[in-house]
Amino acid sequence: MTANAQEQRRFVELFGHVPWFATLPEQARVLLAAGCDWRRVAGGEALFFEGEASDAVYLLVNGSLAAFQNDGHGGSQLVGHIMAGESVGELGVLISRPRSATVRALRDSELVRLPATHLDVLAETFPQALLGLARLALRRHGELQAHGAAPRTLALLPQSAGVDIDLFADRLAEDLSRFGSVRTLRVSDAGQAAGQYHAIEAASKFVLYVADGNDDAWRQQCRRQADALLFIVRASDVPSSSAAWPDAVDEAVPRRQYLIVQHLSKPRFGAGRRWHTLCPRASIHHVRDARDNARVARLIGGQSLALVLSGGGARGFAHIGVVKALREADLEIDSVGGTSIGAIIGAGVAAEWSIEEMTERFRHAFYDTNPLSDYTLPLVSIVSGRKVSRLLRETYGERDIEDLPLPFFCVSANLTRGDAYVHRDGTLWQALRASIAIPGLLPPVFRGGQVLVDGGVVNNLPVDLMRASTVAK
Repeated sequence: MTANAQEQRRFVELFGHVPWFATLPEQARVLLAAGCDWRRVAGGEALFFEGEASDAVYLLVNGSLAAFQNDGHGGSQLVGHIMAGESVGELGVLISRPRSATVRALRDSELVRLPATHLDVLAETFPQALLGLARLALRRHGELQAHGAAPRTLALLPQSAGVDIDLFADRLAEDLSRFGSVRTLRVSDAGQAAGQYHAIEAASKFVLYVADGNDDAWRQQCRRQADALLFIVRASDVPSSSAAWPDAVDEAVPRRQYLIVQHLSKPRFGAGRRWHTLCPRASIHHVRDARDNARVARLIGGQSLALVLSGGGARGFAHIGVVKALREADLEIDSVGGTSIGAIIGAGVAAEWSIEEMTERFRHAFYDTNPLSDYTLPLVSIVSGRKVSRLLRETYGERDIEDLPLPFFCVSANLTRGDAYVHRDGTLWQALRASIAIPGLLPPVFRGGQVLVDGGVVNNLPVDLMRASTVAK
């Protein structure tokens, strides 16, 4: 159904504020508007599916979309975000190919639909216009293959009784304000029309929707409007149930999730794993002081500094010098990942050990004591690996990855599936043991029916994995 005269005027006005569309002559925008119509998509619903015919280009007016591609294992992976003012679907229309990704609404969204047939009419009348569209399509394709944009609307969801959600919201707003304007909405702002929320979001870089534990309707409104969910708990509190939170798992579209564990006194080991079982898709962030609050804001706002360390055997101890140089330059490391020896050093960084402590611990574990001296009958490996396991256990203790002060992951190679195994939870020393299990030298590690060896076999410098787990500037 084509637009009426009033809608056409609004379409022309919208086109004037969007890349490519704004470069078109007035007559071309009027011609395009004549064939457009509105499309409204509820949060969680699909705009189109991967493999479908490319029959239209869409301009997102309000809301937020995400693009997903088949991961080859029966699931899907997030490949990018589409924010208000951006278009999607150009490439498939230009080259007459099926949709390369499934696009879903992260929240209630309003779009303008431009049929492919009408773009053909535009091409006949203004052939030069397609060059700009082609450039836009290629740029968008590159962005989708990169990493997601920083979330702009955040739902702050208190999950334990001890949380002062208003205080946390105020501190987060203050830290995020370094990167742009922030608007905080509370239960007193409930009941507004959808257009009013869209206007607030359009006028602000970040919008914080602060849920109230006593108002379920407002809490659900916060979830619907959010690009990302922040679950806030007190480390000293005890979960009221062992069942996963519906807010964390009952999602048609996976959004970024952050588990904020507040420590009001000495950090409590074990709190990270205890709470993480209730929201397994969330990244964990321990907040002890103002420095940690600022780190959370950088991670959410796409301004964080991530450190990724590669494998390389004994040469990997040079990583300690890199860490020392970064610290001397007052560069805050916000998250850490690594493979093999890079995982060993990275775990020390994530534990916030000093340079002196790292040097002393690693000298004892890997130099003063030869960890590869327990030779065995080489049916599987040259050494038994028991000495390596003992030294790792002595060095890192029984700490879980979820309890490290900084977000951390390490990589091993999954021989069962032929791909990378990313360790983001579980006992730290066991994950490190898998990441350094050099085939033929050390025995493999078995976890969940998977056979794991040194991560350098598949991904010696996992920058791509770190990029996928963080947001863009």
